[in-house]
Amino acid sequence: MNRKVSGLVSRQSQRLFATALSCSMILGAMQLPALSSELKLKTPTNRSATKQVRPNVTWQPDTLLICPDMKAESDEVKEALEDVHGTVIATLGDGRLRMLVVKTEKGHFLETEKKLTGDKKHFAAVGRNYRFSANMVPNDPNFATSWHLTAMNCPKAWDKGRGGAKIAVLDSGCQGGVADLNGKVEKGFDANTAAAKTLGGILMATGSLPGVTDLAGAIAAEASSGANTDRHGHGTWVASCAVGTMNNSQVGAGIAPSGTVYPIRIADAAPGSPAMTDDLSIACAMFKVFTSGARIVNLSYGGPYYGFHNAALHAPLHKIFAEYYYARQGLLFLSAGNDGIFDGTPNCPYINFVSAIDSSGSLADFSNFGTSVDFTAPGKGIVVTAIDGTSTSVNGTSFSCPIVAAVASLILSRNPVLPNVAVEQILKASCVNSVPGWNPYFGWGMPDAKKAVDLATGGI
Repeated sequence: MNRKVSGLVSRQSQRLFATALSCSMILGAMQLPALSSELKLKTPTNRSATKQVRPNVTWQPDTLLICPDMKAESDEVKEALEDVHGTVIATLGDGRLRMLVVKTEKGHFLETEKKLTGDKKHFAAVGRNYRFSANMVPNDPNFATSWHLTAMNCPKAWDKGRGGAKIAVLDSGCQGGVADLNGKVEKGFDANTAAAKTLGGILMATGSLPGVTDLAGAIAAEASSGANTDRHGHGTWVASCAVGTMNNSQVGAGIAPSGTVYPIRIADAAPGSPAMTDDLSIACAMFKVFTSGARIVNLSYGGPYYGFHNAALHAPLHKIFAEYYYARQGLLFLSAGNDGIFDGTPNCPYINFVSAIDSSGSLADFSNFGTSVDFTAPGKGIVVTAIDGTSTSVNGTSFSCPIVAAVASLILSRNPVLPNVAVEQILKASCVNSVPGWNPYFGWGMPDAKKAVDLATGGI
């Protein structure tokens, strides 16, 4: 434990130093050295590190998500909720990791939230059910080349391995029948249904009934209609840029073209309209991830400050994220968002936060940046497969995020026994950046797929 705390302190110290170094370089307008012969990342000189906005966020009224403390007696938890007239309408998980969906008394939401948050004896985490949309920006239909594959040094990486490690894509579903994804998309799970989100029963992500361990998750998945269809398109775009099949005379190739997808629907909408998700859908999805066999999760939803990376606001979710990382050796990749602003949310050690660059190596004009960023990758003019099987070009950190996740898939497929911390270390060691070390625009930099595969093979 002391070693872990020491490591986290050291990591925070490195970030503070790197942030100060980056700011001083911006002020001095210094010319930065090139670190990559393929693509030179350019530290921005015109992006403010102090601009902050209060985004327009919404949450489900009169509903709280609550993780009881492991040591709290069930009767005491029940009594504490009754004292504030809270009603448990669903239960997810069991044992040491449970989440209760609690309906609060009408007109007393803030009062109840404050009281339960302060009750540390009975409740380990209390949060609202926030809602966010997918991190994409309007399509660019005139961009017709997959520049990001060369930028990430994928062709040379494919000489040694093309991926195969499963990625759980938490999104709008995935159109498994299109040519570039045919045969590589599992049935998956629909966490966006009323049953999965509200009843906490037959389709509960961790089992068939409250109190059943997550070993019964497969039963729940069979009962679910699955998520290998997609009427919106966002999930299919994300999946195809990560694991799209190569050498099949179709749209293009993914970063890990032999990888597979476990789709979990957390959002749904008609094409062209916002695909929205919330904390409860993601909680259901994460519990199902535990039984999916996927060690990699891609989540391309959120926003600055109030996004899912904020542990203070999404405390129940972060209990689940931490369980996935520390106890189950998982890797979670989260997009930085497309508001074009500095995000000062503290970095989270069990989340890999990804910004986006354009084809010139500059921070994409829409990409958020800040203290949370761990990596960057191409996110502008990314050629992907649409739900009708045709090609389209998309922009957003929604797509830089699965590109980095797919490099992790290449690493794990080359060396499946690697612990998650080793995979992250390989990603960092493979990176090219505008300056040595970490900075708030690109994090540790853009992973080089070939170097990452080499390191996974030979060790670091």
